[in-house]
Parts: sequence; structure tokens; C-alpha cells
Amino acid sequence: MKKIKLILFFFGITSTLLAQTSGQKFFLTPEHPNAGEEITITYDAADSPLANAKHVEGVVYTYDNFRWLADDITLKSTGDKKWQTKMKLSDKAAFITCVFKSDTIKDNGGKMTYSWILEKGLGSYVGWGFLRSPDLQDQVPNIVHDSAFIKKEVSLFWINNELKYHPESRTHVFYEGSKLKQLETGEQQPKLIKREVRFVLGEKNLDNPTQYNIQKTIGLMAQPEHKVFTDSVQNVLLKRYPNGVWARDLEIKKIFSEPDFDKKVAMYNAFEKNFPQSNFQDVVTDTESLYYDKMFKAIAYTYIVKNKDYSYSINSVKKVSYTILLDYAWHLVGIPFDRDQDGIEKTSLETLKKYADAIFPEMESREAFVPKEYVGKLSLKEWQEQCVKFGSRDFFTYAKLLEIFKNYDLSKKYLEKIKPVMQFNDASYNEVYSRMLLRDGKTAEGKAYLVSAAKANKITPASIATLKDLFVKEGNKEADFDTYFHSLKSDTNEEHKKKLISELINLPIDGFEMESSRGGKVKLADQKGKIVILDFWAMWCGPCKNAMPGMNMAVNKYKADDNVKFYFVDTQEYIKDFKTQTQAFIKEKGFDFTILYDSKNPKTGKLDAVYYKYSKAFHFSGIPEKMIIDQDGKLRWMSNGYFGSPSELADEISIIVDYLKTEKK
Repeated sequence: MKKIKLILFFFGITSTLLAQTSGQKFFLTPEHPNAGEEITITYDAADSPLANAKHVEGVVYTYDNFRWLADDITLKSTGDKKWQTKMKLSDKAAFITCVFKSDTIKDNGGKMTYSWILEKGLGSYVGWGFLRSPDLQDQVPNIVHDSAFIKKEVSLFWINNELKYHPESRTHVFYEGSKLKQLETGEQQPKLIKREVRFVLGEKNLDNPTQYNIQKTIGLMAQPEHKVFTDSVQNVLLKRYPNGVWARDLEIKKIFSEPDFDKKVAMYNAFEKNFPQSNFQDVVTDTESLYYDKMFKAIAYTYIVKNKDYSYSINSVKKVSYTILLDYAWHLVGIPFDRDQDGIEKTSLETLKKYADAIFPEMESREAFVPKEYVGKLSLKEWQEQCVKFGSRDFFTYAKLLEIFKNYDLSKKYLEKIKPVMQFNDASYNEVYSRMLLRDGKTAEGKAYLVSAAKANKITPASIATLKDLFVKEGNKEADFDTYFHSLKSDTNEEHKKKLISELINLPIDGFEMESSRGGKVKLADQKGKIVILDFWAMWCGPCKNAMPGMNMAVNKYKADDNVKFYFVDTQEYIKDFKTQTQAFIKEKGFDFTILYDSKNPKTGKLDAVYYKYSKAFHFSGIPEKMIIDQDGKLRWMSNGYFGSPSELADEISIIVDYLKTEKK
């Protein structure tokens, strides 16, 4: 009893119990369940955000043995807007909280949450307190509404209740108690921290989370005045746990900082033996989060840069993190594939497919379990949704690569996988997906998909040509297609038009004089009375090239109008024969573009004089950069980057040009 009173003094506050109540909107049967039992969850959606839901699912977050678990649930309607499901509580469940959802709408219970305390379970009271502490959100599922947050003294109150009814919880809550007490008083708590750390170190066979909590607790102490104590604690951890959490953190930093590559590799090989990943699945330290992946990538990518050896990376796919797998997918497959397809740098597609065949199946296999850094924060279904979202770009690359090799069935699998993320949001995806439908003989479905892509204004020139061909095959006149096509976009185009026009600017702009690919020089001063569209690009810039089909659509629209001039400013080139390569690229693509070559910048020595001048004057960076100058020589519109839709880009240019042609001044 003396020990309990001492703990209450350490974390002591005066407060009244904040009773948990959820009314009848959420309740469990039985009302007082025990860990390991089957329960029935009842959710009353009346007067909630899900009152009109046709289906309800959710996630149950369980505080079990001082760790969080997250499980998906699907509820069935029982009438009167009530929903139920059954589930078995985990063996050491002490507290649960639920979030209910239908499609994109969620209901987390607001201020009181949908939570239930299992009083007999270790951690029951601190689970309720930690969940709602704004100071501990890095340790809990981030699911509660801000209105549910509690003050530091209330969080301490729940810790004290935990220690009152479950004194054996002390070794599990000492870090949070020390942190909250320090924050609540606004003062250092060296006596409290030293007593708590010494108490915990007195226990035998500390698990990884407890070892790490000791590290975090001494990290609360001001330095250097408490350096002797923190050093002594760290030395104790190293002596007792030479292959433990603190020793592992130190080794990660050493390997990360080692400048000699051969030594770094040797150190990492020893690290794998001494600190196998399987031994640390229950802890994620700040050091690991900050340095581990960087440490590994430094080795893997140095093999590539130094020796052009990709085998180390490819052979490591089964042991690296999901984050590194995404990095591999992008750097080893996505970037070289895009550069090849954009005509920037040719590569062996056979080699890329070999790498992809190793990387992407492994990425998919990781969807079967939640990685340790997300355990308790994401359910399995939420994690799988995140995987599709995070990996959609790379899975799309794989689908295109498979299509090239005529592996249509597998390509289709990945196109379908990423459809929830990419359909009608990415013009290139829409082109490939509709091509798949038409290849499978689904003509009506393929046309309907293209029509929807057109309505979303996410359609490529190739897709427009396909839609036109289908339009004519149905017995329509080719001459009527443009009217039909533009009718599909009328509603969205009108909204977009209003937005663009509202964003117009009217700024003076300095002139330019640049060499033209058609011979001679082009001066802005000679363009009075004309609308001038500048597109800054470079041969090495993939997004610049991806934007050109859309720009070509705009060029073709105004090719008979001598008062609208398009100039594609080739800037920041660094290879000697860039003019030859530029002309070859434009010819290969069939673009009838006037290229202007940026001149040498006396300040930088680079071929970016005009780009540099304008980027400084108008505060932009990067390419592609588009600028529209009106008949009076004023800058009226700017756009940086490319967002993936040729039709949308062409429409944007057209909206601005047409407005400027009729603008009353």
C-alpha cells in the first residue's frame, strides 16, 4: 500500500472522475465483458452522421497488454437505424473504442467517443486516458475528435486510477506519467524520473517496449546537468541487454554515419546477425524511423552508382520495409521506364520487367499484414487501402510494362487493382484502361468509359481519336464529332472557365530575344497585338514532354490564327547537341512547334537567361512553366507543372486565349 501511495504522489493531481457514458448510441452485450469473451456491439445511427447509411462498417481499436490493436468489423442492420456485429475480444483486452463508417463518412462518437472500459483488464484506465490525451497522440490511434481531448491533469488522473486498481501496471505507464507530470507542472521532474527509472530497472527481463520507454523517459531530462544519470542508465541498458533496443539504436546510427562503404557493408552484415528484425517487431524507435531505411538505401544504391550492381537491391526485396519497396519500384522501374517512354534515355525493357517481377509481387504480399509502425493505428483493410493509394503510380507503370510484353491478363489485374484511385483522375490511366476494355471486345463498355473520361476532362489525344473512331462506326458523321465531344465537357468546362478567368493577372513583363528553330530570332517586342504563349521545357524534363500532347491540341486549334503564337522555350539544357536532339524529338512526335533556344545567362553561365529573368521576376521555379502574354504585352496567366490531363491543359489554354481575344479594355 505504501508503494501505491508513493506512486499517487508522483503523478498526483486533484480531480473528479469524468464518467464514461455513451447513452444508448453505443453499447456492448454483455455489459461487463471479460477479455477473450464474445461480445455484441450495437450502434444506433439515428441522429448521427450515418443516419442514412445503406451499409455500415468500422474499426474496433483494442488496448491489449498496453499495446493497441485494430480490427475491421462489418455490421448488419437490425432495423430502426440500429446496427450490430459480434466479435471476440482479444485475450488481454482492457479497453475498446470504435469508429463507424459508411463510404467516406465516419462517426467517431464526438466528445465522448464510442468507448468501453473493461475494468478488470490491466491498462483499462490508461487506455481511456491515453486515447484522449493530445500530448500522447503519437502513441495512440489518431481517431478522436478534438472535442474529446482532455487536460494533462485529467490524463494523470486516469494514470492514478490505473495504479490504484492495477499497481502492477507501473512498469508500463512510467514514461507517460513522467512526461505528463512534467508538462502539467511546466517544470523538470528529475526526482520523479530517477525514482521511476530505478524502479523499472529493478525488474528483470525487460521487454523491448519497456527498454525503449526507459530511453524516452531519460530523454525528458535536461542536459547536461543530468548527463551522469542518463549515461549511467544507458550503460546499464547496454550491459544487461547487449542485443537490446538501445544497443540497436546506437549501431544504426554508427552504420548510417560510416563514410567508408566497405566498412559500412561489413557493419551492416554484422548488424543483421546481432539484431535480427524478427526480434524487434514490437517496437519502433525514433532512431529506427529516422535512420534505418536511409542506412539500408545508402548501401543498396551505392552498389548501383559505384558498380552498376542492381543485384543487392533486387535480392533484398523480401527483407526491406514497404517504404523501401516503393522506393525500389520508383527508382529501379518507374523512372527508367518513364525516361524510356518519353524518349529521354533508352533502357532495356526486359531488364525493367525482370526487376518489376521481383518487386511488385512482394509489394502485394505485404498487404497481407500491417507493418509494425502502423499496428494499432490502421486496420488491415485501411492498410490495404493505403497500399493501393501509395503504390498506384508504380502499379500503373507495371501494368503498362506488362501490356508491352503482351501479358494482358496480369496487366488487367493491376489496372483493376488501382482503378478506385486512378479512374477518371488520370488521363493516361484512362487511355490504357479503355484500351484494355476494347482489346477484350467490350466495345460498349470501352466507349462508355471514354465518355466518362471526357466528361471528367481527363482524356488523351489518343483516347479522343479512339472515341472519334467509335463515334463514326456507330453511323455518325465525322464532321459532327467536335460538337459531340465538346458537349460532353460543357458543365465542368463552364465551372473551370469561371475559376481560370478569376485568377487572371495583369503584370508588366520584360522583353526577350531568342534564336528560333525556324531560323532567325524572335522578339517579344515584335509580338504587339498578338497573344503569346510561352512553354518553358527541356529535353531532360519528363513532365514537360508529358504536357506536350495537350499543348499540341491547343496549337492545332489556333494554327490558322496568326494573332496567337506558341513558343516552346528550350531552357537549361546541358548537352552539346541538344538542338539536334530537340528537333529529332519534335519530329518523332509529329509536333509542329516553334522552338526558341534560351540564351546563355551571364550570371550562371547556363542556358537559362530568359527563364532565370522571369523566374526571379514572377517568383516561380521548375519546369514546365507556361505563361500567356496579351496583345498589349502584359503577363496575364502563369501555370507551373503538369497535372496529367492533355484535354484539361488544352482547355485551360483555350479558355484564356479566347477570353483575351474578346476582352473589353
